[in-house]
Amino acid sequence: MYMINLFQSNPDDFQYILDTIGQNVQINNQSVKVVISNTTLSTDVDDKKISTLTPIERGDIVHYNNEDWLIISEVNGQRNGRYRAFMRVCDYPIKINFGIVKEFPAIVDGRVFDVETGQYMTLPASKILVTLQENQETLEIEAGQRFIKMGRAWKVEAIDRTHKGLLRLWCKQDQFNSAVDDVENEIADARKYVYVVDITNTETTIQQENTLQLNVSVTLNGQSVSGMAITFSSSDTNIATVDTSGLVTAVNPGTVTITAALAEKSDVKDTITLTVEAVQQDNYVLTIVGDPDMRVTQTKTWNAVLTNNGQQVSMQPATWSITNTTGGTTDLVTITNQSNKSCTLKANSNNKTGYFKLICTLNDGSLTSEKQILVKSLI
Repeated sequence: MYMINLFQSNPDDFQYILDTIGQNVQINNQSVKVVISNTTLSTDVDDKKISTLTPIERGDIVHYNNEDWLIISEVNGQRNGRYRAFMRVCDYPIKINFGIVKEFPAIVDGRVFDVETGQYMTLPASKILVTLQENQETLEIEAGQRFIKMGRAWKVEAIDRTHKGLLRLWCKQDQFNSAVDDVENEIADARKYVYVVDITNTETTIQQENTLQLNVSVTLNGQSVSGMAITFSSSDTNIATVDTSGLVTAVNPGTVTITAALAEKSDVKDTITLTVEAVQQDNYVLTIVGDPDMRVTQTKTWNAVLTNNGQQVSMQPATWSITNTTGGTTDLVTITNQSNKSCTLKANSNNKTGYFKLICTLNDGSLTSEKQILVKSLI
């Protein structure tokens, strides 16, 4: 059995207590084992005492019993092997509109503690004191900013930063502004900041296995803004995927919708519908173009045309030849000149007539085209 020294506390003693009755809570989103107990600090509020071997500070947010609590007392370092402080439940989260709405756990109080009398003093009905964790986001709050809570609109009159780790807002009741306030969702000045996301690409088709970089602009009240984080998503990743930079990759044929949205305001978004077309297989055709006949002693030229899926493409290296109709030699014509694209023939002066074949063959052996031509008499 472990024996605790009642006269001299040490970390091992508290570690035993932690192991026995301690519980895991989240402090600033980090799991920490603590002991939480009731306190008689004040009968007016339900404060708790928190003890742990992990360093804690005033202003830390403790997620305990499905609620957020704020450490409100100063922590004077490690005492008797452990850190101890008092915490109070954040009874009202408040939403501050910076253009992007951010919600903060907060203690909202209609009273302040009078150090001289040791008692709480009630504030006028039109005023409240809001206590928040001091952090990078809450430090953006300025006097004059508004929020909605408890069915009322409030305006920040003054900001007290004298309590390290805490930010205290002195607020007075304000009038609702129906033109801009979203009372139902407790967002003041909701319609004062109008963001628009616009995908500026004009393309509507993309070939399978190809990519398309989306171009996105963001405006605030009609003015271009930069540095806003954008998230991208695809309605069907089997058809097309999109990465964090907005690069779309076509996967399979079909129609897909790509969405670009503000990371901190996902209801502000734009979409583009893309059709992914199947990769077209090559279908090359080689054709000899020219007259079907020529007369004895006449000179004529025939051309070769190479197409792919019906579209003419650059002619490849080719060789021309002539044969009789059965593939043997012919004395009806002679090749006088040839290039990749054309072949010039002269009908021999032997007065012979009949049919021969003109043949064009790509040098890589992939395609051959033949044309049967008639040599006619002069008469």
